[in-house]
Amino acid sequence: MRKSVYLQNYLAIAVLFLATACDKIENGITNQSFAASKTETLPQTTLNNGDTILNITYENGILNSGITGVTATHATAADAAYMINPAGNGSNYAIAHKIVYGDPAYSSDGSVRSESDAIAIPNARFFPGDERRYEFSVLLKDWTPWVSGATFETNIFQLKVSGNTSSGSGVPLQFRTARNAMRLRYEASSSIKDIISDLRPYVNQWIDFRVDVLWTDDPTGYMRTYMKLPGQTNYVLVDEKTNYRTFAGNVSVGNLGYIKWGVYGTQEGLTRIAYHDNIKIIKLPLQ
Repeated sequence: MRKSVYLQNYLAIAVLFLATACDKIENGITNQSFAASKTETLPQTTLNNGDTILNITYENGILNSGITGVTATHATAADAAYMINPAGNGSNYAIAHKIVYGDPAYSSDGSVRSESDAIAIPNARFFPGDERRYEFSVLLKDWTPWVSGATFETNIFQLKVSGNTSSGSGVPLQFRTARNAMRLRYEASSSIKDIISDLRPYVNQWIDFRVDVLWTDDPTGYMRTYMKLPGQTNYVLVDEKTNYRTFAGNVSVGNLGYIKWGVYGTQEGLTRIAYHDNIKIIKLPLQ
């Protein structure tokens, strides 16, 4: 009789353990753990672990991925943001953002842009003292090559700090296309790094990015950017800043950090479309 009771208790514990391990928290949030150095280059299969704060997969075919607080776009055009199916990267869905120069329906806040953001999700914001990993994939759809003239940069992803009436703020990191290059632009254009010298071979292909950051308002932070081009199996470190002030704002006057993705800015006569998928925020250090 005692053995039977023990056996029933063991079975109950085992079922509870399995249920807990398989459980996924709603709204794109999961909890996982994996031990790894923040500076090493790792295979794709080990990069999506950790304490995942936000996980935007779009696999339900909804423009905000079904996550309250994610904004699809502020532009009013019907196709300023729309779903792609299939995504062509192993996913069923991804989001597309579109802008058309000169058409106000593809503008918001006075600029030519169509961008998603997660500013309304408190856990997705960043402040000094936070250590975070950001991941996203992007495809530049039928991207018109640059020929001559001005640079006409287009933003495709931003780690941004909000401003308010009392204080301005900056953009700690922007991923931009510039002529035929992909570049990183840091706060106030204090530093620019071209990480792909010629984008043209990668148009209409998915490119994966990862950024690890220790957010600080003094020169003790770091920012490390990794990239995985089509055909590569591992992320590669493409730029690094250490002993660096990463938070471009002042928390005491209401500045807060958040992510934006989509398309922002183009030259006269052009239409820009970019696909985004698998946008994640992961708490560091990994456990």
